[in-house]
Amino acid sequence: MDRPDRRLAVTLLLFSFISFSTQKTSISWCVVSEAEEQKCLDLAGSATARNIRGTLLCVRGQSPTDCMEKIKNGTADAAAMFADDIYTAGWCFGLELAAGESYNGVDGISYYVVALARRSSSDLSLLEMHERSSCHPGIRTTVGWTVPIGFLVNTSQISVDEQCNFPKAVGDFFGYSCVPGVKDREHDPRGSNPKNLCEACIGDDNERHICVNNHRERHYGEAGALRCVAENLGDVAFVKHTTIFDNMDGNNMESWAMDLELEDLKLLCPDGSEAGPFDHETCHLAVVPANAVVVRLEDKCRVWKYLERLQNAFGNTTMFSSVGYTQSDLLFSDSTHHLLRVVGSYTSWLGPSYTTVLQAFECESLC
Repeated sequence: MDRPDRRLAVTLLLFSFISFSTQKTSISWCVVSEAEEQKCLDLAGSATARNIRGTLLCVRGQSPTDCMEKIKNGTADAAAMFADDIYTAGWCFGLELAAGESYNGVDGISYYVVALARRSSSDLSLLEMHERSSCHPGIRTTVGWTVPIGFLVNTSQISVDEQCNFPKAVGDFFGYSCVPGVKDREHDPRGSNPKNLCEACIGDDNERHICVNNHRERHYGEAGALRCVAENLGDVAFVKHTTIFDNMDGNNMESWAMDLELEDLKLLCPDGSEAGPFDHETCHLAVVPANAVVVRLEDKCRVWKYLERLQNAFGNTTMFSSVGYTQSDLLFSDSTHHLLRVVGSYTSWLGPSYTTVLQAFECESLC
């Protein structure tokens, strides 16, 4: 090798060494609560004790949106987020995904949103819901609001005014409903949301706390929306596909659930047809994707490799469990079986049905 070639080889070797030595080896995780921060610190300590390559740092954020901002500007590297937040992170902040949660079922899928009705309601169709009654788990929830209202907007059944007033449009569309929380100050600061969105609500045993956004309203949540239909106070309930089975066969000992029979219920399909309660894979409003880890595009590979080392060392015992803390689903969902590498974009993870639903709300200025 002559002298110029030797000089070039030395230069390349030195450059490679410098690049390797300055490569970032820490992962800064954005947390949004004291309990989540404590679990992050505990996991970091366990990783250090196991001599896992890399360092886990914990950065406190005020909200998922604040974490998105921190990840974008580089003061944090990653955070696991729900599907709605993933869309905002991608659409508004240009972020991507490094890993997604798997719940030991169909990879990448969290649950299906279905429209549930009584089998005796023979004249119901999801394409002709005007003036019918509806039961929702809660305001501004994925299952009870984003997916069903997005579907109704996208099928041109609901038109939203220039002020982007969704509650008014929904109230004008349905005859009456139970949408817990729709009259709360947080969601209705001017006190102008339609009263008929609370008419199918029943409150507590003393008929107090009607339409509140918690379990004092007996039609709140997944089970509450199912109860609303079971008690013939609503024509359709928008729920997760697991809701029926979570409240039958002794899983719910309340009288309304004890009397519930599977043959009493059916699913309403987006094409106007109907199906049995087990047919959620072919009859649903949307597939809601599993939670995923939001990162900057250039960090997809680095963050995944660190997470892979963590889960290889800890599995779902330490990494995916919140036992012993004051909250559940810390850092990751407690039901996570393992993490999957996300190679594609955030839109490919969210899937077409869910992305289309979210696009119906773009007038609300997510960014």
